[in-house]
Amino acid sequence: MNRLKELRKEKGLTLDEIQSEIGINRGTYNNYESGKTEPKPETWQALADYFGVSIPYLQGKTSYKDLDPFERGLYDHVTVAMDRVFNEYALLPEAREKILKAIAYSIENGELD
Repeated sequence: MNRLKELRKEKGLTLDEIQSEIGINRGTYNNYESGKTEPKPETWQALADYFGVSIPYLQGKTSYKDLDPFERGLYDHVTVAMDRVFNEYALLPEAREKILKAIAYSIENGELD
């Protein structure tokens, strides 16, 4: 599940407006929204930047919408690393979010210094 459609609707944009705003073909973007195709990593990043959210939030992997740039970068890197490490295992979104929360807690409390 991704949040592309939800965020597009929140901004009040049509698929045609997305095409002119972001430069992604209307049909391609529609395929991203419906989950028929996956954006490339650089496209996920461009979309996350455009909507002002993290890639994991955009992909539906975390419920954290508002993150500062440091947190967003950290979550993006941790999510990519988790995907690599656990690529043979299916992590439920809840488990992924618990791991991200534990890492965030550790950082906030100076446990990773």
